[in-house]
Amino acid sequence: MEQKLNRVIIAILFIGVVMPPLATANDCTYWQQQINQVSRWSNNGGNADQQRRLQRQQSYLQSQLAKCQGTTPGPISVARGQPSNTTSYTPINYLSSDNKDAELQQLIATCNRWIGISNSSPTFENQSTRDSACRTATNKEALLKNPKQTSEIKIKRSTKDCIKPNNIIDKDVKECMQGLKEPDWNKVKN
Repeated sequence: MEQKLNRVIIAILFIGVVMPPLATANDCTYWQQQINQVSRWSNNGGNADQQRRLQRQQSYLQSQLAKCQGTTPGPISVARGQPSNTTSYTPINYLSSDNKDAELQQLIATCNRWIGISNSSPTFENQSTRDSACRTATNKEALLKNPKQTSEIKIKRSTKDCIKPNNIIDKDVKECMQGLKEPDWNKVKN
């Protein structure tokens, strides 16, 4: 009888020692899930106001997680994918432009955001996203610096203007519609 009582006491003590940390870990997963969700939203991009709001929300969630875990707040990172096997990485400078075009400035802000992310965490995915965002910004800036002249734009015609007699559509008709060929088959012969 005394042996059974000792086993029950040990089991109760064991449950009392093991269960509180497990309960705390389960309670804190909510905050970690919220942080991960906000991080995904932030990685999807957005304007400056949206990014600031998401950053404030993430800071709040990190402080709540730290309180839950009983630690001091600090940056939280989530490991994803395969470890990077790059030996060295040279940080890239931020992009800037004197052009005041709103769309260009938004593209530059997105590019700079990904430069910051890839400089702090140089994974393949971050570098690819950075390269794509920055390429879009530099292409837009080049387009704004050298817009196409109106004389270079070909005159385009409708199918009705170019179609051959008996409603025939062939290579000549397609070239006519692109403005590459005159529809001389529609001219009345005298």
